[in-house]
Amino acid sequence: MGFSLFKNFLSLAGAEAFTKLITFAAFAYLARIYGPAGFGYIEWAAAVLMCASLIVDQGFSAYGTREIAKDPEQTSDLVTEIVTARFIFAGISYFILAICALQFVNGAVLRNLLLIYGLSLWMLPLLLMWVFQGHDRMNFVAIAQIIRQTIFVGVIFIFVRKSDDLYIVGFAEVAGVSLAALVSVWLYRRKFTERINWKPKLSTKLFREGLPIGLSQMFWVIKMFGATIIIGLVATAEDTGYFAGALRIYIALHTFVWLYYANLLPSLSREWEKNDGSFSKLIKNSMRIVLLLSITGGIIWIFLSPYAMTIAYGQEFLKGGIALQWMAGACMAAAISGHFRYGLIAAGFQNKEMVISALSSIIAVVLIPFGYFQAGISGAAAALCFAEIVALIAAALISNRLLFNTRVLLSKENCLEI
Repeated sequence: MGFSLFKNFLSLAGAEAFTKLITFAAFAYLARIYGPAGFGYIEWAAAVLMCASLIVDQGFSAYGTREIAKDPEQTSDLVTEIVTARFIFAGISYFILAICALQFVNGAVLRNLLLIYGLSLWMLPLLLMWVFQGHDRMNFVAIAQIIRQTIFVGVIFIFVRKSDDLYIVGFAEVAGVSLAALVSVWLYRRKFTERINWKPKLSTKLFREGLPIGLSQMFWVIKMFGATIIIGLVATAEDTGYFAGALRIYIALHTFVWLYYANLLPSLSREWEKNDGSFSKLIKNSMRIVLLLSITGGIIWIFLSPYAMTIAYGQEFLKGGIALQWMAGACMAAAISGHFRYGLIAAGFQNKEMVISALSSIIAVVLIPFGYFQAGISGAAAALCFAEIVALIAAALISNRLLFNTRVLLSKENCLEI
């Protein structure tokens, strides 16, 4: 199992490293064309779209991955249910986005960019990467991700030439998501079933167990991408650009944290079902590796942050370097807390994980504007770091009580010591 986990993670990490590199290059290119103010508009629109996309997902992806890992025979039924539900939420999400854009967004450029960006929501239900994750076919996940981001980046570099080309960024997102969705459907039909049942189907279990995960993800987005939205509401366009530039680097690196636990989730689900101590052992072994990598990577991150901002975006973005240094602490805390949070999801305690995410997000939403008014964008980033540390502490305490002290067959020697 260890080699399989490592192989799957390498597949995901390799694809993600490639796509993050080219995507980051595209956004650095956009930042140099539009400057801090224009780049702030793009990042703000992207943050709004991320929130809207999580309304579409609602945690169904993580739920589907977990259930397929436990019982692969459920694959066809789960695909039908989850795709149906996500199309319903795609309609709701785009309706909300359109109303907000038309009623509350000043400026035709930003309004139209949001409406174009939002068209990609209609293709998200057909992104079936969660199916491949449940079957441990991470190479298919990697293929879909590479296609999505390569198309997006290609459209940016080929068609964006001047500041009037802002709308092309939205069309690039729609093109990337659409092609990745079509390819994932094709891979699913070829490898798992020759025929897809398109007859709509829903169940109460899907919403009962999936929605808490979705709300948890929504809280995470409020904390992360919502930080850009909050800064955009209280700060200047230039400060929004500085903060968003730092946050983009943070999110790009944080993606590898998410990939690691997305890869680990199916194994955690299977080990929990065994009830033989292997669940605790898996987390304990993983924790040793992640702690070492987090501390080492965090120190390097803090040292290189000012250079990363200027190399990526230009000398005028140097002001975002201190904010990026604070975000190193946030990423370290997230990397460690992932063991507890995804362990709770794997064990069926997604409601508890949702509460942890909600608590952390509330702290971030309250403290980010306060931090900005006290110390600028570095204060806002410090608030983000503090919120992630709170999530780590809460997740550790709850997991110690629910995951490592409740199973009869687990001995004290096999339990994780916190």
